[in-house]
Amino acid sequence: MLKNLLNKFPNAVLHKGDCSNPGLYIWFKDHTETILGIPKRDISQEEIQLLKVLYPGESINERNISFSNKQWSDYLYEDNIQLPITSWEQVRFTQFTISGEDFPYKEFEEAFLSFVPEDSLMVWDNDLNGTLIEGLSHDNPGLDEWIPAISTLESDFYVKIKIFAGEFHPVDIRLRSHFTMERNCFTHSRLHLPDAKASSLPEVFPFLFMKGISLDYKEWYKEQLLGETMEDQELIQTVKLYIEHNSNASSASKALYIHRNSLQYRIDKFIEKTGLDIRSFRHALTTYLIILLRK
Repeated sequence: MLKNLLNKFPNAVLHKGDCSNPGLYIWFKDHTETILGIPKRDISQEEIQLLKVLYPGESINERNISFSNKQWSDYLYEDNIQLPITSWEQVRFTQFTISGEDFPYKEFEEAFLSFVPEDSLMVWDNDLNGTLIEGLSHDNPGLDEWIPAISTLESDFYVKIKIFAGEFHPVDIRLRSHFTMERNCFTHSRLHLPDAKASSLPEVFPFLFMKGISLDYKEWYKEQLLGETMEDQELIQTVKLYIEHNSNASSASKALYIHRNSLQYRIDKFIEKTGLDIRSFRHALTTYLIILLRK
C-alpha cells in the first residue's frame, strides 16, 4: 500500500540506503513491513498526521518513552511546541548520526550517556539520528574528550558515529533557534569534514563562510564565536593583528607598541572568553574570518 504513495511523493524512497541523510525524511511502515521515507520538505503536517494514523511508522518515538524525553523530542523536532520545564539554566545540544542499523539502541543509549552528567537526556529523531541534551555542570566533556569516547562506542557496537557539539545556551525562547542553527552546521560538518568524528562551530565556520552567510544569520555567528569579546575593540584589534603577523608574538607586540607580556595576556584572555585557541591554525582562521564578518 505504501508504494502507491510514490505517485504523490515522487521524491520518496523505499530504502534508507537510497538517501544520504535519513533524518531529512519522515518514515512509515505498513503491515507488510514495507518502509517508505518521504522528504520532510514535501509533506505537510496534516498529511503527516493522517499517514501516522494509517501507518504507525517505525516506532522510532518509542525510544523517547519518558515524559522528559518526549517533551524535548517534540520541542526539538516538531513545530510550535512549548519549551519543556527544566531546572537547567543553560543547555548544550550534541547532535549525532550513526552509520549502521543493527545495533541494540537501548544499550547504545546507556553507553553514550555514561560519558556525560547523569541528568543528561538522549532524544531520537529517527533510528539513526538524535540529540544528547546536557545541562551545564563541571562534568561536561569537551570536544577532545569526545573523540576517544566515540572510538570506544564504535568498537563496542560496530557502528560509525559522528557528532556535532554545540555551545551552551540559556534556556529561553531562543533555544530552539540555536538548535536549528547548529543542526545546519552539523550538516555542513558531515559534508566538508567527512573524517571528523567530532566537530563544533569553530571547525565548520570557514566552510560556512565560503558558502556565504546571510545577514539574517550574521549576528548569530558573531555572538556564538566571539561572545562578550565582540564589544572589546582593543582586544579584537590585538587578536586580528596577532593573526596577521603569522601568530608571531614578537612581531605583533612591536606593531602594537606594547610589551610582549601584555600581548600574551590579551591573547590568553581572548582564548579563555571565547574558547577559540588562536594558536592553532584552524581556530586562528575561524577567528580571523569572524572578525572580518564583524565589520
